[in-house]
Amino acid sequence: MSDWQFVAEESALAEEEMIAARLGDRHLIVYRTSKGLFATGRRCTHQGADLMRGYLEGEVIECPVHQGRFNVRTGAALNAPACEPLVTYEVRLNGGKLEVKLKQP
Repeated sequence: MSDWQFVAEESALAEEEMIAARLGDRHLIVYRTSKGLFATGRRCTHQGADLMRGYLEGEVIECPVHQGRFNVRTGAALNAPACEPLVTYEVRLNGGKLEVKLKQP
């Protein structure tokens, strides 16, 4: 069964920004774009670079090391060298709190 986990107060995340979250052994990024709230794994699937150091533009996060790009809504890898998608998670607002739904392994 999946479980919603508190990440931050809604006010901690402005539009077109991202915040890091650690939920148990999972390291995530939560994004707020003009299209909504999204969450992905924090590490690039190419060589594990920290995407929190990357560049968010719209619904696309760019890896700071080799410029692989990912769609934060779907996790899809958009260009080489990234070819594997990011894990994605559902995000919701619940009483002014950002929550992420963790998937069971």
